[in-house]
Formats: sequence, structure tokens, C-alpha cells
Amino acid sequence: MTDLTAICPKDEMVWVSYYKHNDLLFFLTGPSGVSSTAAAQSGSFRLYSVTTSNKGIMKAKKLGQGSNPTELEKKYSVAEKMCE
Repeated sequence: MTDLTAICPKDEMVWVSYYKHNDLLFFLTGPSGVSSTAAAQSGSFRLYSVTTSNKGIMKAKKLGQGSNPTELEKKYSVAEKMCE
């Protein structure tokens, strides 16, 4: 499991990490200390893509935000990219 504390925004917590083999591809966050219902109502789920440099440094790029994590997964083709 990858430690995402260095690349996850401080006011968010990682809810789901998406891997292909041992490589982290995406992670989904919600606000820290808030229930999934409250996060959905505020539209505060965020999906990030992860890139790793040849020196092993990870960087996160925010892809989108929404109230439905499943819709974010579909919009950004998470399942397809995990199977490529």
C-alpha cells in the first residue's frame, strides 16, 4: 500500500486507491471527518490521477469533483485504465 499523505491535500482524506498491478493510478478523496452522505451533499468527492517520475516521486493531478464517486470513476474511465 502506498502512503499518500505527501500528495493528498491536507483537508481531504483518501477513501479509495486504484492500482494496476503494484502501480497507483488514481485515488478518490472526501473531506476529512465527514460522512459519505455529507460529502455527497456538498459535492466534495475528488478524483486524482497519479504519476510517478523516473526518480520515484509521485505527483497528483485533480481530474474532477462531484457528489457521486461512481460517476467520477465512469467519467474518467478508471476501470478501463486499470485494465489496459
